[in-house]
Amino acid sequence: MKSVISYQLSVISEERLVVGGKWLVNYQVPLLTTNRLTTHFSMKLTRRQLIKSVSYASMGAFSTRLLPAHSATSESLYGINAFYLLTESYRKVKNNPRGNLHQTIRRYLRDELGLARLRDRSKINAIRFLAGNNYPSTSYQKGNRPFHFDAMLWITAQQMDRRVLETLDAIMQSLAEMEFYLVPVLANYWIEYGGILRYLEWVNRINQEEWFDAYCNKKDEEYYLKYSLDFYTVPAIEKLFQAHIYPVIQACQKHPKVLIIDIMNEPRGKSHYSIENQKTQNNLYSHQIVADWLNRQANFIKKSLPKVNITTGEEGWLHSPVDLQLKYLKNESQYYEGIDLKTNLFTPDSNLAMGSIHMYTHEAVEFNKPNECGRQFRDRRGWDHLLQSERPQTPESYIKMGEEWIKSRAAVFGSKPWYVGEMGWCRRQSDTDRSPLSATALQKERIQIYRNWTEQAFNLGARGVFLWELSGLTHRDEFYGMNLNQIIDVFPQ
Repeated sequence: MKSVISYQLSVISEERLVVGGKWLVNYQVPLLTTNRLTTHFSMKLTRRQLIKSVSYASMGAFSTRLLPAHSATSESLYGINAFYLLTESYRKVKNNPRGNLHQTIRRYLRDELGLARLRDRSKINAIRFLAGNNYPSTSYQKGNRPFHFDAMLWITAQQMDRRVLETLDAIMQSLAEMEFYLVPVLANYWIEYGGILRYLEWVNRINQEEWFDAYCNKKDEEYYLKYSLDFYTVPAIEKLFQAHIYPVIQACQKHPKVLIIDIMNEPRGKSHYSIENQKTQNNLYSHQIVADWLNRQANFIKKSLPKVNITTGEEGWLHSPVDLQLKYLKNESQYYEGIDLKTNLFTPDSNLAMGSIHMYTHEAVEFNKPNECGRQFRDRRGWDHLLQSERPQTPESYIKMGEEWIKSRAAVFGSKPWYVGEMGWCRRQSDTDRSPLSATALQKERIQIYRNWTEQAFNLGARGVFLWELSGLTHRDEFYGMNLNQIIDVFPQ
C-alpha cells in the first residue's frame, strides 16, 4: 500500500512542529482545533483483499472498530506483547533504503519474527506494541562513548521523522493483513524509549545531561520522584504530548483492527507527596492529578477515535484497599505509587471506555548486568512486596497471590470492561542465586500458570489477556522472553 500524507493547518505561530519538511502545529496553541489535519491514502488491493473488504463493509465493517467490549459476543483477545516492533522494523527499513518499505516490514513481521506462523498455530490474535519513541538524538556523545538511538518518531520537540510514521503505518497494515487485532501504546512512562522525562527535557525542566543520567540508571529514581508530577501539570508539556500523539491517532483511524489504545505504558504519579500520602500544593492528591490528566487525554483521543476502547495502560495500583477477604495478596493501599485504578475509571464524565491492569505477581528476581552506558546496575523484577508476610515465599503462594490480584481488580471494575495488558511469571534459581531460571525450566511452569490466570481473568469479565513477551530479533528479555514455540505451547490453536 502506498500512502501519501499531507498536513494542512492555517495557524500562524513562532514554534512549529515539522513533519516531512512541513510545519504541523504550534504546541503552544490549543490542539483541539486541528480539524484541518488531513490524511489521504491510495490503496492497491488484491482480489482476495477486495473481497474481504467488501464482506466487512456488508457486515457494518464487521464491527471490529470496537468489537464492543461490553458485548457478550465479542471475541476474546489472546494477546502477546512485542513492544519493540517500531524499533526493529525501522532498523530493517534503514538497512534497506532502496527496498519497498511495506514489503520490508511485511517480510520482517511475517517471516523473520514469525508472526504469520504464530497466528496460524496459536490462539494469539492480538499484538500490543509501542507506537511512539522519543529517544534523544540519532547520535549522542557522552565522554568518549557514542550512543545511537533510532526509530525516533520525534527527533526534536518540533520535528517528526516522516519515515518512522510510515514504518508505523506499515506495521499496522501488515499485522492487520495477518488478522491480528492491534493495541498501540502511545507513550512510555519509563526511561526506555524516552519516557516522560524526555518531555521535561523538551520544555527545559531538565537538561539532556540529566535525562542521560536517568537513562544510565544513575539518577532515574531521584528524577522520577522529583519531576513526575510536573509531567501531568505543566500546560506546555500536555500540549506538546497531544501534538506528538496526534499523527499516530490519525494513522490509527484507517486501521479498523485497532481495538484498544493505551494512553501510556504504566503511568504513575509517584512523588514525595504520594509516598507521604499528602496533598500537593494544589490541594489534590497525586492520584487525583494523574486521573484528571488521563481523562483529558482520553477525551482528546476519543474525538478522533470514538469507537476505540481507550485505556490508561496502567498496572492496577489502588489508593485504598478493596472490600475483599484475601489470604495471599496484601489488601492494603498502594497510595505511594501516586495512581488509583478506581479514580481513573470512575471520575465524573470519565472518557475511559476500558480498564487496564498488568501483573508480575511473583518473587523478586534480579541480577547485575552492564547497561549501554557501561555501568553495572541491578535489574530487578517481581512484586514480591505484595505477598502477605505470614505466607511462605513459595511458587504456590505467588500463584495464589496472582489469582487474588485478578479477583480484587475485577471487583473494582464491576461492569466496566477491562483487560490484562501484561502478564509475566518468573522465578529465581535458588535462595542464594536470585537470577532467573532458564527459559526451558520457566516454560514448564508458565504453560499451566498462564492458562489458569487467563481462564480466571476471562471468567471474571476480562476482554483480553496479553503475555509479556515475544522475543524479538535483537530485543531479548532475560526474565520473561518467550520464543514462538513457547508461546504456541501456552495457547495452541
